[in-house]
Amino acid sequence: MPRVFPKLPRVLAAVALAVHALQCTVAAASIYVVVSAQSPLRSVNQNELVAIYTGRSRAFSDGSVATPLDQKRDSPARAEFYQLLTGMDIARINSYWARLHFTGQVRPPQTAEDDMAMLQRLRSDPSAIGYLTRPPQDSSVRVVLHLP
Repeated sequence: MPRVFPKLPRVLAAVALAVHALQCTVAAASIYVVVSAQSPLRSVNQNELVAIYTGRSRAFSDGSVATPLDQKRDSPARAEFYQLLTGMDIARINSYWARLHFTGQVRPPQTAEDDMAMLQRLRSDPSAIGYLTRPPQDSSVRVVLHLP
């Protein structure tokens, strides 16, 4: 029996690849690293942020105290933030913090439930630094780094 659509498997494969590429593009989120509008910090580079969020530094480059805030442990925002910031998956980050916690040397960042809770904490603490999944819509906070 002759095949009616002999090239159909190739077409389906091409469509599947196109859909996958589109999903990857859509799934790649942006993260906005933000501070209070009262913070003297105007920008932060990725290396400085890695040092703060891994407990290697407790201050910004200008010497002012840095209080990092994290989103809740199982949130997709937290996983995306650490992936974009460090290139490590969330399991590796959790393992890293578990080792540090066991030694008692450094405490992990304080947590906020979600973007709204993060905004509330940032507004009230000029030393705090955190991240959002969407750009802030008001002037009470300032974006200091955008992680694509």
